[in-house]
Amino acid sequence: MASQWLLITEPPPSQEEILNSLRPQNVFIKPTLPLLVNPPDLPFPCWESLDVFEAINAHVSAQVHTFFNAVRARQDMCPAKDVRCDIKICTQHFGISEGGDCGHRAYDSRRLTIHNPDTLPLLIHVIKLRIHSETAEHDNSVRPVSPRVPLDLATRLPHLRELDCPWLWERLPIAFRSQAARKYSRVWAGPWRDSRAEFARGVRDTMSLLPPTLTKARLWFWLASFWADEMDQAAQMPDLVGATYEVEQVGQAMQQLSLSSAGDEFKGRDPVSLGMRTLGSRLEDIDIRAFITPDLFPSGDSTVGDSWPKMRHLKVEFHPCAPDGRWYFSGPRGEDPCGAGFTITEEEHYPPGLDDDEELHELDSDEAEEYNMTCALQDYLRPDMFRILPIAERVNPLLLAFALSIRKDKMPSLQDAELFTWLRWYPSEERAQEYAGSDDAPQFDEDRRGTMFRWGLRYHGPQEGGDGKGKLTWQVGQNWKPGPEVMDAFLELAGGDGVNMEWEEFEFVNKREHHIFF
Repeated sequence: MASQWLLITEPPPSQEEILNSLRPQNVFIKPTLPLLVNPPDLPFPCWESLDVFEAINAHVSAQVHTFFNAVRARQDMCPAKDVRCDIKICTQHFGISEGGDCGHRAYDSRRLTIHNPDTLPLLIHVIKLRIHSETAEHDNSVRPVSPRVPLDLATRLPHLRELDCPWLWERLPIAFRSQAARKYSRVWAGPWRDSRAEFARGVRDTMSLLPPTLTKARLWFWLASFWADEMDQAAQMPDLVGATYEVEQVGQAMQQLSLSSAGDEFKGRDPVSLGMRTLGSRLEDIDIRAFITPDLFPSGDSTVGDSWPKMRHLKVEFHPCAPDGRWYFSGPRGEDPCGAGFTITEEEHYPPGLDDDEELHELDSDEAEEYNMTCALQDYLRPDMFRILPIAERVNPLLLAFALSIRKDKMPSLQDAELFTWLRWYPSEERAQEYAGSDDAPQFDEDRRGTMFRWGLRYHGPQEGGDGKGKLTWQVGQNWKPGPEVMDAFLELAGGDGVNMEWEEFEFVNKREHHIFF
């Protein structure tokens, strides 16, 4: 069927125009996106068709190729050393004529790619690549990018030292008060799971092509908010570790091929954790924010990435939920509704799924007066954030893998490492009533949006002139201790000389630190 959209595009900058705009030490591109216009004689389409996406993807991809060619031309004419490259992805804009707007259009699930990245020229003077979005994840019409794109581009930068990805476009479920808004903004679990497999395949395909100079990376898969990811923690999460769809580029089109068994490809393990484990084997400094499993850490089995010999600085922020949909934390009284993730199916969890669009539009209309969406985002959210107690049988394996990985035989160059997450107490109105007057949970100010704290541990290796022991700082609460196997593993650090342990109390705050990434 022909597209119901008109793609209005301005001619992208020519190679000469880009060349004239380049600065000596910093090269920058912000690829334009076509303006999508609804013809007045056709109804407003809820869903973007594949041909529209392919046209948009080709438009962006061509601009990246032109940009690389311009940088290469400048490199040949007037070489500049230590160049930093910045690629900023725009949001999608719409020109609505008639037929109204539709919330489905605000949240894309197809991810932009770069066509034929192996044909891009080599840029020998680029030492840092930063690829990011121009706006935040909760803003409408963010165009997500495949998480393998930074890896593909890095292979064309033979002297790259640093890869900076402050958001790899994972979106989290948004706890809107409006049920219609929750449905419109839903994170489609199928594409989410498949994009994580794309990352692992990207690492596999590019590992031998990545420059040996690459020593530092920031890989933040989801973008943290000031208020620690305001989710409904009682809702069931997807199992992102199950079977995935393999996607192949044929010509200019991205075509879905066949269902791939996770048992065959990833041996039932999380692809993102495995991919970062492989990537970490060649890095000195890595900053990770992701849904992870213990498979991230090189702690035992004889696989690729079983040691990180160059690693000096390791920072891992893990999500309180594991990628298989099970949470690492429960409520203060052991509440763990939906203890396992739901199975992803092709029929239900790829857009448009089995949703009744007409029924949803009617619900949206009924809620319009109550939820007019004119106030600040946090004012029309109502999360249920209650998971603050570690579930020992899930957290201990993660801590143990971390402990075993930072031993000298696994990371002989390590200077410091940390593993942490942010937890928040901001329960639903019903749950808050259950805890009223109780000492089981932290006190919080409703007007200040609850309270939150950092949970985790930090390790600093032995200092020159010291006692030969490292320092391990725990911040896990006064009433919780890790299992004995975990403690024994940490006591064996530093070549058997042990560690000095310190226990810190929680610092309760209303907001977490936030990093501007625009």
